[in-house]
Amino acid sequence: MGLHAVDLDLDNLYLCPKEWLGSVFWELPDIDPAIDPAFHKEEWFSSTLLEWGPCGKLLVDGDEVRGVAQYGPATLFAGLGKFPWVRISPDAIFLPYCFVTEGHRNRGLGAELVRTVARDLVDRGYRAIESVADRSWDGTWVLPDGFLGACRFAVIRDHPRYPVMRLDLLATGPLAFAETGVALPLPSARY
Repeated sequence: MGLHAVDLDLDNLYLCPKEWLGSVFWELPDIDPAIDPAFHKEEWFSSTLLEWGPCGKLLVDGDEVRGVAQYGPATLFAGLGKFPWVRISPDAIFLPYCFVTEGHRNRGLGAELVRTVARDLVDRGYRAIESVADRSWDGTWVLPDGFLGACRFAVIRDHPRYPVMRLDLLATGPLAFAETGVALPLPSARY
């Protein structure tokens, strides 16, 4: 069947990369080492699917997951409290995770995940995707600003290290995402 995107749900959550399943950086305000992150990740997905609907995409090649993106209303991500200056716009959906598995990075799969999320959100009537970026990315769960910039996100709220970046989905003009459907440039890093 080749590489294709599917909605992430409770039936296929277990297929996700272990590194990503082990991170609840954005789901919880504080991370207690005694908690089971996979349990909390599943709990977050269960409640979010019921409350809001589809909130993740998988890139699958055959029976292997190559990448995962998670998104939803900012109010569902308690980890945003770690960045008190961050405000996600009311017309935007928050993109905290865009993870590509080791050995498949630097091939445009992260950009494909962003495009897949964007198509879903345009179909659902949303205007934008916003994310917190890291200008000094060191492998943490905050997305690198270079990756987001390559996917045409632009800084809307500046900060020396962690700006908020936005991808307008319904913009007009020659680079409008919703109108052109052009391929995004290939980003680097682990995405």
